[in-house]
Amino acid sequence: MLDLIRRNPLAFILSAAAHVLVVGFMVVGVDWREKPQKVVTQVDVVKARVVDESRLQSEINKQKKLQQQKKDKEKQRIAALKKKQAAEKKRLADLEKQRKQREKTEKQKIIETKKKAEAEKKRIAELEKKRKTEEKKAKAAEKKRKELEAKRVAEEKKRKETEAKRIAEEKQRKAEEKKRKAEKVAREKAARDKAEREARERELAQQLAAEAAARESASAIAAITQKINRVWLRPIGSAEGLKCTVRVRLIPTGDIVPGSVAIIKSSGNGAFDRSVEQAIYKAEPLPVPKGPAFEQFRSIDFVFDPVD
Repeated sequence: MLDLIRRNPLAFILSAAAHVLVVGFMVVGVDWREKPQKVVTQVDVVKARVVDESRLQSEINKQKKLQQQKKDKEKQRIAALKKKQAAEKKRLADLEKQRKQREKTEKQKIIETKKKAEAEKKRIAELEKKRKTEEKKAKAAEKKRKELEAKRVAEEKKRKETEAKRIAEEKQRKAEEKKRKAEKVAREKAARDKAEREARERELAQQLAAEAAARESASAIAAITQKINRVWLRPIGSAEGLKCTVRVRLIPTGDIVPGSVAIIKSSGNGAFDRSVEQAIYKAEPLPVPKGPAFEQFRSIDFVFDPVD
């Protein structure tokens, strides 16, 4: 506390003066023990024997109002002093906070300076260690270079000795390579011919299977359309020649996935489109192929073109 006063003497003096003023005002300026004085009204006893009660009550109310205004004014003054005191207290707290922050900053700077010095010392030590390591590596590399040079001379001698042998073997190898290439060309030609033949056969089989699947698909879609057409009722007033494209999702039993019927290309007539949707649900289950051929019927798009 004494340290705080020494650093901020002016603030301490102002705060103490503010406290003394507040106490003085509270002790001297306000007498809370004062009792309300009785209001004495002047009555003309000569002119009337009965006191005017309305005038008396008005005077009483006036005195009460004055007393209340005085109390309110005093309360406002005390509140203003308290507010000023609180502001001074906050200012002193802010000054103390700033001082602590400055001390913290200075302390942090000292710590950072110490860390930098330690880091520099460590860096110099690492550089020295690295220099010694590189010097050691250079000596080892020179030793290894000499060993490799001796080894290279020995290998060069051996290489020359084997070169003559290699030339003879190379001649024989080329003859054998030529023979292997001829045999490889013959094998590759036979393999290509076989692969081309098998590819043509697979292509033909796929084409036949696709044609068969297309026929089966067309037949199934025709059967579906016929069954729908049998239960379909033309809406009253719809024009001739209307048609629409429908998308339906099915399960292997031919039943419709709930809510999956959708008009993806309208006929332009809402009643016609709705009648087609109703007819599709009436025709359930729809005739679909069995086995693997069903896969393409899980979701189908077809044009419903009614036949009268």
